[in-house]
Amino acid sequence: MSKSSKVGASEVGLVIGSTVTRFFLGAEDLHYGYWDDKLEPTIHNLREAQERYCQLLISHFPEGVRDVLDVGCGVGNLGKRIIEHGYRVDGVSPSTLLTRSARRNLGENSHIYEGRFEDVHIDKKYDLVQFSESFHYIDIDVALEKARRCLNPGGHILICDFFKTDAPGKSPLGGGKKLSEFYEKVAKHPLVKVEDIDITEQTAPTIVVRRDMQENLLRPIWDASFYALETNHPWVARFIKWKFRRKLEKIKRKHLGGGSTPEAFRKFKSYRLFVFKIQQV
Repeated sequence: MSKSSKVGASEVGLVIGSTVTRFFLGAEDLHYGYWDDKLEPTIHNLREAQERYCQLLISHFPEGVRDVLDVGCGVGNLGKRIIEHGYRVDGVSPSTLLTRSARRNLGENSHIYEGRFEDVHIDKKYDLVQFSESFHYIDIDVALEKARRCLNPGGHILICDFFKTDAPGKSPLGGGKKLSEFYEKVAKHPLVKVEDIDITEQTAPTIVVRRDMQENLLRPIWDASFYALETNHPWVARFIKWKFRRKLEKIKRKHLGGGSTPEAFRKFKSYRLFVFKIQQV
């Protein structure tokens, strides 16, 4: 297998994670949930919070939207919910493993462009290009420019994702574009800002649920797996710990560290819902 065709750990993790949450929790996605004071942030309420997140996105689709391009459609569950509301949805999926799941969930009437959004050739025009927790993976200028080229006249771009704030200190949470940089760059594109909604407060409780899963599900599985390996195959365990020590430390720090809190999320991240319209020339 060539290097370019290797399956990424994040890709496998997304499919496994989606399968686990669907089987144990009945939740369909791995995205952040939308919480309010009446919904307690527990694993058992995750499905309801994620459904509210889906409804929030759909409720901000501009009037006249029919065809939607879901960039970074994952395993297709969000797109499936959008289709159920009467829209036509195509997706962009970065790899074969995700594409298989997306095609199964979206059905034969949806087309999945397989590859990175930056690279795929899209020969169709849409009323709305949507980035739901996928925008932070793509260069800002590239994402906005290509999204505009995929739109019909008067089309819209919807971005729902977390951004980095300018808060001082080191964040325990990775990922995200700088919000200040995003504002600077989007101002240079022929786009009219229709909506800019801060939903940080409503998404931050997801960190409580994530930490609960880390401490009570992922860490016990991780510890038990390495205990069995070290007991039955000590030489193999030592080799793995030496050979992949950096990757293992990264996994532990990112997924098992437990350092993330809702308070840290509110300080270092700003979760926004943006809607932009193509500026008429």
